[in-house]
Amino acid sequence: MKNKRSPNPFQILVLDDEYSIRWVLQQTLTQAGFITFLAENTSEARKILEKNQIRLAIVDINLPGKDGISFTREILKDYPSLMTILMTGKSTVFNTVEAMKAGAFDYIAKPFNIEEIEELVEKAMRVPIDNQENNEVLSKNDNNHELLTGQSKVMQELYKAIGRVAETDLTVLIQGESGTGKELVARSIHNHSLRAEEPFVAINCAAIPSELMESELFGHEKGSFTGATERKRGKIEVASNGTLFLDEIGDMSVRLQSKLLRVLQEKKFERLGGNELIKTNMRVIAATHQNLEISIRNSKFRTDLYYRLKVFPINITPLRERREDIPLLVEHFLRKGCEEMAVGSKTIDDEALNVLQHFDWPGNIRELENTIKSLMITNMTGTITLDSLPRNLFKEKPLIDLNKSLEEIVSKKIETIVKNSIEFDNNSLMADVVCQIEKPLLKTVLSLTKWNQQK
Repeated sequence: MKNKRSPNPFQILVLDDEYSIRWVLQQTLTQAGFITFLAENTSEARKILEKNQIRLAIVDINLPGKDGISFTREILKDYPSLMTILMTGKSTVFNTVEAMKAGAFDYIAKPFNIEEIEELVEKAMRVPIDNQENNEVLSKNDNNHELLTGQSKVMQELYKAIGRVAETDLTVLIQGESGTGKELVARSIHNHSLRAEEPFVAINCAAIPSELMESELFGHEKGSFTGATERKRGKIEVASNGTLFLDEIGDMSVRLQSKLLRVLQEKKFERLGGNELIKTNMRVIAATHQNLEISIRNSKFRTDLYYRLKVFPINITPLRERREDIPLLVEHFLRKGCEEMAVGSKTIDDEALNVLQHFDWPGNIRELENTIKSLMITNMTGTITLDSLPRNLFKEKPLIDLNKSLEEIVSKKIETIVKNSIEFDNNSLMADVVCQIEKPLLKTVLSLTKWNQQK
């Protein structure tokens, strides 16, 4: 990492109450050519900011007296061009989202690699001073901030996206496989928005017959059709000042898509059988597991509605691509199950957890949660073991079988080479072994793992 802004060095403030963190960051940043200032509390940080042209502040969230998020929110009022990177030892959805809402340039979880800090600083250096935005907002308490669980890199990026879009009124389109938690993301956006005190109204477009969907969305007047014995407010009207979540929007009929588009454009609608124009100030978040671009090509989804919804797109990664989050999710579901079901607390041993972590989970988080719930009921002891797991989770060979297979292959190959070797010079024998084993061994490993390079 090099400071490319010499002869006017990039000035950085490090605010952390841990001496070791301050020391490590000072050494790294100073060696890279930056002028680095250190502070262990907010009072010291204030004085440094007043006396120096600080461009970037690296701030710990957990500070004595005042948390780093509140401090960031305060200093960005006085120094709107200042960039901040928030860091914490406890990475949660709430911390990440609130950090981005407070106007932080980025967020990083401890423990971190020096390379991660270097990348963030380099990214900050490339931001023109005139274009630096200040997204100062008010913080709110969120009792449901742990709806989403995970500390993988892709989940951290998801939390940042939620933080950036939450307090805007932008329409959001969430895309991801079934069971990935699209409604949880929508609820998290709502809970962190200025509409958090208003209704969050969800409707599943795939679960309601198309002939009833129009009434569900727009409501109806008494006598507007057979069975309409009284006036009914639709979901759009109920969500007027809040958030309307349209789950599985790809299953909505093209006719209703046209009516929805008109509401989004005009912010007005009529109940079925009525003439009164009703105004709405709702925010729309839509979700789908379908590829809407393919649906457009097949004339099943309107192009204009697609781009109206896709103002801020969010893509959710399937569980099989973030396996490092599975232990956290399992712990979360065990704790949740203990609270919801009268079965007592349960734990899971390492062998069973390893199987769960290597399963592909085609049903994603929903399937994992249901599996944990079932295990908590069927397991009569306090610990879920390998024997407790359903057989369908053992489709892949256990890792121990792979290790044994490799040991046998290597042993046999070395034995053959040694027997056929004319010279027993150590260097010659080693070169012969490496030459003859390396390529076939790599092929064997890839074959046994079905060409999964990570495994």
